[in-house]
Order: sequence, then structure tokens, then C-alpha cells
Amino acid sequence: MSPSATVYAEVDQYPWDTDEDFQGGLSAILGSTSSPEQANELALRARCFYYSRKFDTPVDFDAYKVYRAQHSSDVLSKVNGPVNSPPLAKPAADIPEPPVLLSAHQTTSNAPSANPPSSNDPAAPYPTSFAHIVDLITTGRPIPGIKEIADTVLEGQGTQSSKPLRKKPWENTATSVDTASHTKP
Repeated sequence: MSPSATVYAEVDQYPWDTDEDFQGGLSAILGSTSSPEQANELALRARCFYYSRKFDTPVDFDAYKVYRAQHSSDVLSKVNGPVNSPPLAKPAADIPEPPVLLSAHQTTSNAPSANPPSSNDPAAPYPTSFAHIVDLITTGRPIPGIKEIADTVLEGQGTQSSKPLRKKPWENTATSVDTASHTKP
């Protein structure tokens, strides 16, 4: 086994699912992907980058991709890929969409499709909680957890000031200049 193949095998055997730093970075990277193929490509690039940074070992992405294609059956039996990175040997139709692309309010029936949205499609839906708050505001119903404040101003309950008004800086200097000019002979 060549030295580069050994490195690629180590990359495949690394516990990607349990590395919290990697999973956090991967979810940030995959947050805006539009296709499973792109998600797979980005996940593999992230693996190479992260492994080379963590272990100070250069990992050539293109060569690693070729290695994975050649050893896909071995990789499938030995290694669990990252949560969002299915192996390369699967056909594109069998690759599931990464879960980070579906938000809490979406289901698989209204997941983003490969077709670009037409002008007739409504704007992106708000998160459920935000949409609910917007609905409450537009219908004039009270929002739970928000204190109701009366629209009236309570007159006559204020107090009068007990301290004299402070002089402005220019008022202080004017009186000191006047007294200084009158005291000099």
C-alpha cells in the first residue's frame, strides 16, 4: 500500500461522526448547499481539509476522491461516513438529501426541488414560531408572553423636582468672568 493510500485509509477510518469540531464546521458548510452531489463533494473536501490541518498531513482532494471511488466497497464495509456524506459509489438517485437542508417547518413534500422557483411561487416560508407571531399580530390577537401596556398617559401622578436646575457650562463661565472683571482694579 502506497504512503498516500495509507493516508487516505486513515482519513476514511477517522471517527468523523464523533468529532464535534468537524461536525460543527460541516453543518455550517452544508447549510447552503443545493444538491446532494454538491453536499457530498463539500463533505469530502471538508474531510481532507480538516484531516490535513489536524494531523499536519497533506491530503490531495482529487487523489482522495479517486481512492474512494476505487475502494468504495471496502470503505462501505469498514467506515461510517459523516452524517451528510454518502459514499461516492452510490448513484445520484439513491443519495438522500442532507438533513441540514430541511428546516424544522419543512417536510420532504415541500423540500426545495431542483427546478428554480417561478415568479408564481410564494416567498420562502417563515419559521413556524415566527409565522405564528406574524399571524397573531396581523389578526390583532394578543401574543403570549408579551405584557399588555395601556395606551393612556397617567396625568397628575408625577412629582415636582426638589433640586434647583443645574447651570449650563456657559452660564457658569459667564458669571465667573463677570465677577473676575469686577474685582480687578
